[in-house]
Amino acid sequence: MRLILTLLLATAKLASAGSLLIATEHFPPYQIEREQQVTGFVADKVIAMLRQANLPYRLRAYPWQRAYNTVLATPESCLFSVTRTPEREALFQWIGPLTHSEWTLYALRGRFIPFYRLDDVRHLRIGTYYGDVRDSYLREHDMKVDAAPQDRDNIDKLLQHRIDLWASDRFTANGLLLQRQLGARIQPVLAFNRVNLYLACNRKLDAGVVQQLRQALTMLKRDGSWHGIEQRYARWPDMPQRLP
Repeated sequence: MRLILTLLLATAKLASAGSLLIATEHFPPYQIEREQQVTGFVADKVIAMLRQANLPYRLRAYPWQRAYNTVLATPESCLFSVTRTPEREALFQWIGPLTHSEWTLYALRGRFIPFYRLDDVRHLRIGTYYGDVRDSYLREHDMKVDAAPQDRDNIDKLLQHRIDLWASDRFTANGLLLQRQLGARIQPVLAFNRVNLYLACNRKLDAGVVQQLRQALTMLKRDGSWHGIEQRYARWPDMPQRLP
């Protein structure tokens, strides 16, 4: 009874304050912004959690760095899809994981053979984008990094030989290449990390609201809704290919 009362009070407090800001970026298929509407593999899960928890919310897509900084500065807010790193651990309250991401390096087909470890590409220029966790990860490993405003900009940089490799998420990169019909020209050459992605909430967000969201996630997995969302996007726009 005490837990139920705590959750009800948290919901009432949030409602009186307005609504919960849920921030993200356009990063298909995890989150897809079209005509100011956000859907996608992870976005649909987060929306289902919010509805399950009966929480008022507004969902907005921004460039990643703006979304990240906005949630850091806004008490009634959460951000997805966020990689949980030691550097970020104390900055947020974490809910999830929501899914996983496989970090992969891409190259022009035939230019490089598949590699076996990051040390094999230490001499090459790797395209990333500003504020992305792959960018900071590669910098920490003393790699040659060339950041762009957005992830998709790296495709043209690769085609123009302005970078040697492109670091991206496997699921997202595969979709971008299929959309532009570039699968025959650009290929994966190294999967270098696998991480879980989370909903990250501001440290000052009411603990009762965070608990409601965690309970909603558990319920959605239990009743099959979680799996149903995953199935809807299982072949968007096609399944990721294996490394050669």
